[in-house]
Amino acid sequence: MTEILKELGYTKQKCETCGNVFWSIPERATCGDAPCDEYEFIGNPATDYGYDLFEIQKAFREFFENRDHTSIPRYPVLAKRWRDDVFLVGASIYDFQPWVTSGLVDPPANPLTIAQPAIRLNDVDNVGRTGRHMTCFTMGAHHAFNRPENEIYWKDDTVKLCHDFIGSIGINPEEITFIESWWEGGGNAGPCYEVCVRGVELATLVFMQYKILPNGDKEEIPLKTVDTGYGLERFAWISQGTPTAYDACFAPVINKLKEITNIDVDEKILAENAQIAGMMDIETFADIRSLREKVANKLNISIEELLKSAEPMEAIYIIADHTRCLAFMLADGIIPSNVKEGYLARLVLRRTIRFMKELEMKESLSDIMEIQLDFLTKFYPEIKDTQEHIMNIINLEEERYAKTIEKGNRVVKRTIKNLKKQNKDIMPVETLIDLYDAHGMPPETVQEIAKENFPPEDFSVVIPDNFFTLVASQHSEEKIPSESKLELDYPPTDLLFYDDFYISKFEAEVIDVIENDTSKNNNGIDEKEKNSEIAIILDQTAFYPEGGGQPSDIGYLNIEGENYRVKHTEKVGDVVLHKIIPDNGDNKDFKYFKNDTDIVGKSITGIIDWDRRIALARNHTATHLIIAASKRVLGDHIWQAGAQKGLKRSRLDLSHYKRINQDEVNEIERIANELVMENISLDINWMNRDEADKKYGFTLYQGGVVPGSIIRVINIPNVDVQACAGTHVPNTGDIGLIKINKTERIQDGVERLDFSAGIAAVQSMQINDEYLRNSSNIFKVTPEQLPKTCDRFFSEWKSQKNEIGKLKSEIADLKINSLTDNLDVINNLKVLKQIIEGDIKELQNIATDFTDNGKADIAIIGNNDGKIVGAASSSAIGSGIKINEIIKEAAQVLGGGGGGRPTLAQGAGPRADKIEEALQLALKLLDK
Repeated sequence: MTEILKELGYTKQKCETCGNVFWSIPERATCGDAPCDEYEFIGNPATDYGYDLFEIQKAFREFFENRDHTSIPRYPVLAKRWRDDVFLVGASIYDFQPWVTSGLVDPPANPLTIAQPAIRLNDVDNVGRTGRHMTCFTMGAHHAFNRPENEIYWKDDTVKLCHDFIGSIGINPEEITFIESWWEGGGNAGPCYEVCVRGVELATLVFMQYKILPNGDKEEIPLKTVDTGYGLERFAWISQGTPTAYDACFAPVINKLKEITNIDVDEKILAENAQIAGMMDIETFADIRSLREKVANKLNISIEELLKSAEPMEAIYIIADHTRCLAFMLADGIIPSNVKEGYLARLVLRRTIRFMKELEMKESLSDIMEIQLDFLTKFYPEIKDTQEHIMNIINLEEERYAKTIEKGNRVVKRTIKNLKKQNKDIMPVETLIDLYDAHGMPPETVQEIAKENFPPEDFSVVIPDNFFTLVASQHSEEKIPSESKLELDYPPTDLLFYDDFYISKFEAEVIDVIENDTSKNNNGIDEKEKNSEIAIILDQTAFYPEGGGQPSDIGYLNIEGENYRVKHTEKVGDVVLHKIIPDNGDNKDFKYFKNDTDIVGKSITGIIDWDRRIALARNHTATHLIIAASKRVLGDHIWQAGAQKGLKRSRLDLSHYKRINQDEVNEIERIANELVMENISLDINWMNRDEADKKYGFTLYQGGVVPGSIIRVINIPNVDVQACAGTHVPNTGDIGLIKINKTERIQDGVERLDFSAGIAAVQSMQINDEYLRNSSNIFKVTPEQLPKTCDRFFSEWKSQKNEIGKLKSEIADLKINSLTDNLDVINNLKVLKQIIEGDIKELQNIATDFTDNGKADIAIIGNNDGKIVGAASSSAIGSGIKINEIIKEAAQVLGGGGGGRPTLAQGAGPRADKIEEALQLALKLLDK
């Protein structure tokens, strides 16, 4: 690697400031990266021609295409389409992990180049403030995947390509420095170069060649990957020399936002801010505050003057950046919600609204999003195709946010009151995060509510400078539950149901028996993984093992004339375990298995429960048809978020931004049944993963990430295609009827369809018909007349209920008027004590009417059902009366209990005959 640098004229040097080793053509004292070198390009571009972001993308792509690289389209920013450990694409190498980088799957091209939008929220609080941080950036990359038998290129060629590209856009090679470094991530490691020009890092060249072992040692890996990342926004920035990277990359959006808000921009302040930010490692907001101080001192102005000038423009930058990030998120299928990747989208969306509010913008978020999309869709036509979908989500989320703030106001007040009871006068950070996580309340809004309702000396809300960074970091990765896995050292079980769908009876040889009480066949099974049942391992099976949301087959194994019931089958690696119990349920029959030599190697007959198998297969294929129908009705953004197949009812969870209405359900059901009637033959094949990916794309993984280099592809031609290991009927006509029973929202952004297929669907309809008949018989009308009859009865009932309520109110008024003269005076307090007929609500109304309207200071009222109510006026409370304690003690006479507030309390007990005694006790307690 050093030889190529020498050939290019570079010499090895050491930075006098940071001590890093670097290579450059001229002799120099510093390494070329900030803070050792200042940003020298602001106002002094590094190229003669100023590239915008899309021009630099084009130049990057064409450069590598001309050097035998295949340019591939960008991947979705939603990484969980093909991996289960992270939500969002954070770098171009994410596109090829884990399948390509592990060697399991061939890359889509080799070598290849890509301009991949990447999203990182670990610096979200710095966006807009430093001039260079973004939530969404474009990582240009060229990758080569080298096998021992097929090396594409390695270190020297990578360095040469980087050097040549930077020179090709007009940057003087004498300004380039290659800083030696080391990279580790995702269990891999290797040497790398950080490539800098004029104080800014433009690219990183990583040579992934080691695997990090559990003990920390490194081991060479056979597939060595050239992993490069070029910050194309930074290339645009350095070529234009603008004050910030935002001005260089989405100037048309920024200019329109400035027009809307009439912000006066001080270019000198922005340039100085970015210049000094480049000299700092901005990781915390202590760094941001330090940055503010340095800029203010350099410009000889106060911090307040700096903020007044800088903060509005920073808000503009944030809005431009965040709406760009949202455009990619929503276009690529993320639905804002309160969990997983949807949580991150909602965080960005609501943070955008917050800064719009700071700028007092009258426009809606959808208005601003239109500006961003008008700019972005010229270069990303796939976003244009989803524009209507994006705007629907934006409008709905903006409405939801307003309702969240309104509802959350009460939650915040209640939270602060509880904290004050705990003698806390500052809101803990954990509570502030929880209010955002659980209730959607932004910290600034919480702070405003606290200021409006509580004196600052009593309670305050301090917002951490890196609040949103803290929140995003807690939601950036998928939490995969750790499971102890069985390790079984047996040959793979041959799965007969893939070769013959209709097979229901088969012969097989017993490979081994796993018992709970033997160590001989333990095979590394963890104690908690052991089962009380005996598990049989066969050389082949027609039993489907549980997986992919489909329950396992059940049935029988016949061993030398004895039937053993297969209650469950599961797959451990490539081995199927058949968990059995004796057909008579008598455990003593398991004595037959105590000596493996009695059974291992013998032939058995397996018989599966065919009715169960065909019912599950119908439901599984129906799931695919409902997904396809849902996409036609609701939109291409629909994605399976979960599924569980059953015998009578199955469920399918779909990502969707609003409730599915009944008309949409009817249309989905109609289309699904039309597809059944078309009797389409399923095309089922095993394919290499890379071949399947190229042919069908990520829609294959509707059911989740599928492991392995060979995957089973279920193709219902012109309808749906998925990687799926479940059992399916050969033709859609074999499903029979599909009936959607109901829908429900199981969480934000996820709608559940409950459905039945085949005979179960007929039974579901028959049950509904029976409900209809029974309801019609109750009203003595025909089913056609039922809706109108129900509406009439409900209207009459509601009217009568209102009339009853009005009469109760009038009766209460009469009772109150009749009781006005029946007052006692105790300790100068007017007291009403009375037994009346009425329910607890009526007692409360009468009692509070007396105390609230000055008719009495205290009211103690009971009824003959053993209920007692007490109310106290403010003057009574001021005299030391604690009506809640009095009612609690009086209710004990009734054999029960009670309690409440100082103003109103109630109690009750089973000894209703003691009500007068309870009231008398209450009076005595008042007289203490």
